[in-house]
Formats: sequence, structure tokens, C-alpha cells
Amino acid sequence: MSSPQETNRYHWDEVTNFHARDNIYGIEEFKAGACRLHRLEREELGDVSGKTLLHLQCHFGLDTLSWATRGAIVTGVDFSPNAIRLARSIARDVGISARFIESDVYALPEQLSDRFDIVFMSYGVLHWLPDMKEWGRLVGRFLKPNGVFYIIEGHPFAHVFPIDTDIADGSKDLYPRFPYFHNPTGTRWEQNIDYADGVTRTPPEHTWQHSMGDVVNALVDAGLRIEFLHEFPFCAWKVVAFAELVEPFSKSHGYYRLPARFPSLPLMFSIKAAKPAL
Repeated sequence: MSSPQETNRYHWDEVTNFHARDNIYGIEEFKAGACRLHRLEREELGDVSGKTLLHLQCHFGLDTLSWATRGAIVTGVDFSPNAIRLARSIARDVGISARFIESDVYALPEQLSDRFDIVFMSYGVLHWLPDMKEWGRLVGRFLKPNGVFYIIEGHPFAHVFPIDTDIADGSKDLYPRFPYFHNPTGTRWEQNIDYADGVTRTPPEHTWQHSMGDVVNALVDAGLRIEFLHEFPFCAWKVVAFAELVEPFSKSHGYYRLPARFPSLPLMFSIKAAKPAL
């Protein structure tokens, strides 16, 4: 059996092929001038003009390139060769200057020695990483003094619930199905439905759950100062079963919220943290 890393790299190479088809991921919208960034990350991170920005786990770079259109000097990193090839191709097509590096997050110091004003991560990224402590050290490693780390991500509490109504055993209620706390061995999933098109069955994947404490403490242990932790009752994708699109702002994405019959639950969070000056 392949290692978790090999399994996930193959998974994302294949998923990139799905996402490049038929404007499923909004590539054509982006090429036509649409910004792929959601409202919250634009508001919370603020003005990036002239700042160097490192985007970890960038997939094929639509968010990376969107930051570039807002004035950032961008570097995107992903471990999928197919994703990096597509990112470079899109950048050429739209005439945006951007650097894209093919690398596993943990191996990135072998290829990159720069430090950045901003390290950015978003949406569905942390559960692909087995080790939060090392992740926190790497975030700190790539920030300049006074640099800022920003992440917006699905809330770990939401991951205890099934994501699809068929997995919810036909029930009209949500109930916990998966553990909240970290298991170092993670979980191998043999097959899932692709989150972007809702139809295609994807190759196996291996993921790790991390609690909110794991995430925050990894950043604190790395010497970063938490400026805020925000929690939201909605998410940028259908992170739990029954969630409904309530705030679309393009044909391809928006915010999802549970219907009123459910209690208000944390479905997404954001963290902004700063690296102290020397």
C-alpha cells in the first residue's frame, strides 16, 4: 500500500484533472476577471499591495493569483505536479507574474529560503497535514519579523459530522460520527465524491483531524502572537450534511449555513497571527 503522502499526491493530481474541466472550479470566470477570494479573507487580511505573500497548499493557484491582482508579490506552493503545471499555465494565460513551487509543505525549506510579509492558507488544507507542531514551526520559519500569518478554514468541530446526507443514514438530524481529537495515524478514505462537482468519485485519500487547540498551540509554540481567532456559523463549502448555500457571490462559490431547524454551530474559523519583531 502507498504511503499516506503518495496516496494524497496521486489523489490531488487526479482531482486537478477534474477541476480543470468545464469551468467546474471557476477557471474561466477567473480568466474573465473574477476574483476567487471570498469576502472574509479580503476583509480580514486587508491591503496586500506591495507585500510578499506565500500561499501554502495553493492547489492550482486561483487564490494565489487573485492576491496578485490585488497587488501582492506571490509565491504559491503545492505538492501536486499537475496542480503546479496548471497554476503556471493559468498565470501565463492571464499575464500575471507569480512564482509556483512544487513541494510538500514539510520539505519546503529544502527549496525555499525566502521570508515573507504574509503566509496565507485557506479552505480544506489542515487535514492533509499530519503534524501541527512542525507546521507551526514552518509558518514561523517563512515569516519576516512583523510578518503576518492568516488562515481561514473549516472548523474542526464540523468534521465530527457527516458531510453528505446519505452518510447521515437517512436521518433528518446531525449527530457526531467522527472523533474530534487528533489521531497520529490519521484515516484512509477509499473513495469520496469530489467537493467541486458533487459527482465525480475521487481516488483514496489520507487525512488527519486536528482540534482547535492543536492549531492555536502550534502557532503559539512557534512564537507567533495570536491577533484574533474568529468562528463562523457558515462555511465556504458544504462542510456538513444539510448545509445550504445562503450567500452566493459567483457561479462557483459562496457561503453555506445550516437551516434554521439546527442549532447554530461553528462551521469555519479564521486566525490572524503575527511574528514579533527581532
